[in-house]
Amino acid sequence: MRVRAMLAVGSIVAALAVLLAGCGAKEPAPQADPLRISCVGDSITYGFGLADRAEECWVSLVADALPEGSRVANFGVSGACVRADGHYPWEETLRAVEFWEVEEEIVIVMLGTNDVCDAAWSAEVFERDYRELVEKIRAKPGAPQVIVMLPPAIHASSEADARLADEAIPALERVAQHAGACIVDLHALTADHPEWFDDGLHPNAEGNAAIAAAVEEALRSCRRDA
Repeated sequence: MRVRAMLAVGSIVAALAVLLAGCGAKEPAPQADPLRISCVGDSITYGFGLADRAEECWVSLVADALPEGSRVANFGVSGACVRADGHYPWEETLRAVEFWEVEEEIVIVMLGTNDVCDAAWSAEVFERDYRELVEKIRAKPGAPQVIVMLPPAIHASSEADARLADEAIPALERVAQHAGACIVDLHALTADHPEWFDDGLHPNAEGNAAIAAAVEEALRSCRRDA
């Protein structure tokens, strides 16, 4: 008699499971895997001018939004440029040396602001050296995915901003297309928001929050497994 009762209870449980499945009951969504991301850039990536760089920099904000266990490394260097013949090539910095020793899934690159502000600006040389940097990054162990950031608008200088918009950004778009890289257009995002820049060049906390939101959206839409 006890065996029959147990069998009956088992049948009821099985029937309920089928019923719940038919009514739309779902398995819990799998947790996203942690990411390893490196951010290459200049003072805008470094977080220059922020009252609390560790908390307000867009790199830190992106890290806070990622799954637990993710690592986002900041390789931004104030004053850095792309051009090998520029005043301060990023490739010659200590942070660059450290970057080449790291393995990651994604590399976010944002350089060019200091290049267009250089009196020796050359769009041709800029594009060549930027392309070489991206190709070198893609050849790292694990062949990381590259995201190219079009630098924010330069509100401090209309001349430099015009050079950025008319010469540097088209070059960056060609580099990204050649590499199959995603693009985050911060120039368009920030062009109408001078209030996001206390000095007209470096994004303040509000500007960094806007940049972080754009990067987070790119990470959702550009990931290879998305």
